[in-house]
Amino acid sequence: MITYTKLAVKGAATILVISLIAAFLGYVVRVILARSLTMEEFGLFYAVFGFLSLIGLFKSFGFDKALAKFIPEFLSKKDNDNIKSSIMYVIIIQLITNIIIIILVYIFSDFLAVSYFKSESVSDILKLMAIAFFIDSFVQVLKTAFQGFKEMVYFAGIDLIRMLLIIAVILLGLNIGYGILSPVYAYIIVPILLLIIFGFILTRKTFPDFLKSRFFVSKKLLKNISHYSIFILATSVAGVVLGYTDIVMLTYFSGLTAVALYSVALPTSRILIYFPRAIVGVLLPVTSELWAKKKFAMLREGMESLYKYSIIIIIPLVFMVFSYSDLIINVFFGSDYIDASLAMKILSIGMIFATLTGISVNFFAGITTTISHFISMVMGLIKTRKFITLKMPVAIWAKTLFSGILFIIIIWLLKEIISMNALAEAAIVLVISGAAYIGFLFLFGIVNMSEAKDLLRRIAK
Repeated sequence: MITYTKLAVKGAATILVISLIAAFLGYVVRVILARSLTMEEFGLFYAVFGFLSLIGLFKSFGFDKALAKFIPEFLSKKDNDNIKSSIMYVIIIQLITNIIIIILVYIFSDFLAVSYFKSESVSDILKLMAIAFFIDSFVQVLKTAFQGFKEMVYFAGIDLIRMLLIIAVILLGLNIGYGILSPVYAYIIVPILLLIIFGFILTRKTFPDFLKSRFFVSKKLLKNISHYSIFILATSVAGVVLGYTDIVMLTYFSGLTAVALYSVALPTSRILIYFPRAIVGVLLPVTSELWAKKKFAMLREGMESLYKYSIIIIIPLVFMVFSYSDLIINVFFGSDYIDASLAMKILSIGMIFATLTGISVNFFAGITTTISHFISMVMGLIKTRKFITLKMPVAIWAKTLFSGILFIIIIWLLKEIISMNALAEAAIVLVISGAAYIGFLFLFGIVNMSEAKDLLRRIAK
């Protein structure tokens, strides 16, 4: 498993670094908007964003995600015609479904503005953002294609370039005086630029035989992709519902101020999941390849390691955010948004369950949000064991959770003892408690030196 370990770690490291930068820049976008717009305008923009994200669930029916599975399989057979045909099928499906959705949005925009958003000014923004989502859906096709080719720099890099360009356009728009239209125009212009840049990279560098390869109509290929996409759609429903139903419900029942607060809490807590998600991002194409080659022992060993180390990584991160939610919100968004602190604490706990859910979902693929993630996690673990014999590291999880509890207790004790500048205090407390957490991992036998050396040997070789 040496080759696959190195591949997974290298890919995970690549995704982690680029995704963290992109996530930070995405966070910067929210900070800029929160400090430049009124709370109602901020809530209005993300209410529209959440609404379109929810109905946009049906714009691809999971076909775009299928590329991450089928491209590796066709690559192993050097079947360029099927690779091109798969990409073209997805593009055609996206085109048809997106046109239907954008027409419906335009027809009902005035009605939605008054009856749902309760603001007539939303109508034009809703129409413009529908255009943005239409264009961006094809960017997602490029992204999953890069994932299928195992081009992790481009796969993660799309989001990095996206956020850099969005920040630039938003700042320009705010300086000119476009106000709330600044992010709207940014989300229209940037996907166009991404299509040009990364479309060129895909067809000229990653898949230079794209133009030479043949596109053909195959009922068998379309059937295989369709069957796979049905499952992807089901899992996407869960993911999108978890991510955006809360905002949709808050928009209707609680108003735009509540949406603004929630739009601060949710993305802050979701930053946590980028660490284990970096590992999971490599899982789908690698799983697909190992499954196709019937290397079940390697697959089982990799999955068991993922379940173990993802929890080791996520627990201290969750407890850090849980302990410093007030400070995080105050520093980045200002005291006006401090009421989002409690929601952030609850949502951060949900990221533990979301981590394990992500692993199970990506294995198969190659309302409160926290409770929903927990249910998804349990179902995913049960279903995964029907396909490969897995030994769930329950004892390790229990020890890790206990270590995490000790970790947060140390944080709380140190916060009572140390009194200085809030940021300096947080840095000192987290360094000490973090060192203690690492010590607990070795003390309780969660990890050992032999295991660590073996992992390093696999990566280096």
